[in-house]
Amino acid sequence: MAISTNSFTVNGKTYTPPARPVVVICLDGSADEYLDITLAHDRMPNLKKMTLSGYRGMVRGALPSFTNVNNSSIVTGVTPAVHGICGNFFFDTNRQEEVMMNSAEYLRSETILAAAANAGRKVAVVTARKNSAISSAIK
Repeated sequence: MAISTNSFTVNGKTYTPPARPVVVICLDGSADEYLDITLAHDRMPNLKKMTLSGYRGMVRGALPSFTNVNNSSIVTGVTPAVHGICGNFFFDTNRQEEVMMNSAEYLRSETILAAAANAGRKVAVVTARKNSAISSAIK
């Protein structure tokens, strides 16, 4: 089955995906040195194969440096000033409680994932938190 290479534009940026799978891995709260030593000791052989045959790079984190801020920047391709996620929590004055900003309802911009799926690309998302994995497929 062919992989869609249809270009798509989201949040003012145009993406032209290659005709091969694209995998983005975010290791939250980690340092590149940890990954270097783990790969050097062959503790992550599949990730090592992926980096040797593909690409491994560093990105600058969004500020403020919180999980939800950075994850939102990764999936939208824009800064917190554009996507609207400014922290992990905010105080909802209507509900009179602190609310975690981890729902799409707080995003002010479209995700690259949804735009890619709408352009015909097969998209899957896997998240892992506290040793439990949740996966979902979009389209």
